[in-house]
Amino acid sequence: MLELEADARVWIFQSDRLLKEGEVERVHSEMKRFMQNWAAHGNELYGDFSIENGLFLIVGADEKKAPPSGCSIDALTHKIKEIGKRLDVDFFNRLIIAYEDPSTDIHLVNMETFKALIRRSEITEETTVYNNLIDTVGDLEDKWRTKVGRSWHKNLIEVL
Repeated sequence: MLELEADARVWIFQSDRLLKEGEVERVHSEMKRFMQNWAAHGNELYGDFSIENGLFLIVGADEKKAPPSGCSIDALTHKIKEIGKRLDVDFFNRLIIAYEDPSTDIHLVNMETFKALIRRSEITEETTVYNNLIDTVGDLEDKWRTKVGRSWHKNLIEVL
């Protein structure tokens, strides 16, 4: 996934739809160029990125070598919004939830549909979800793709 230390900072941008193969290649190409020039106050940032499942753009930065500044994070956000606009994709809709069905196919649903699936017991604490709110590269291994019962999504079950 990312070739950074486990404590490196991570941001996950989830597309609002599955990207087509050509779109994945375009995002990869644009992000590769961006990452080569990504800097904070003139200092090169040590980062990496990955596109997973044609749905998730994951960006990491080694804060020990050079911490990202507000301006560098803004530049990253601007770049991803720019890519999204060109592809007619929204990487910033936090109300869309990615979860897996029993066959491990990934589905995207809005928050209200997710809640309805909980009420119908189609989603339980054992359903696999993607927790895009994680903070570090190390969290990608055990907290990103996880069970509802181990994620913030559990709050939705408790409320309903």
